[in-house]
Amino acid sequence: MQPDIHALFKAGISKQQIEEIVRCDDKEVQIRMLRKYRYKLLDEIHQKQQSLDEIDYMVSKLKAQ
Repeated sequence: MQPDIHALFKAGISKQQIEEIVRCDDKEVQIRMLRKYRYKLLDEIHQKQQSLDEIDYMVSKLKAQ
C-alpha cells in the first residue's frame, strides 16, 4: 500500500521527504521514516510547550506585582 501523499503533505512533510517515502518499496523502512518525522514533530511540540510555560510564568509574575 502506498502512503497517502495528500495526508503526508497536510502533516507538513516536505515534498522531498514525501518523494523519498513513496519511492521506497520497503514498508518497514517507510514506517521508520514516518516515525522519525513523528518524533521530530513531537520534539517541536515540546519546545513550543516550554515556550508557552515561560510566557505563562511571566504573565503570572507580572499579575502578582
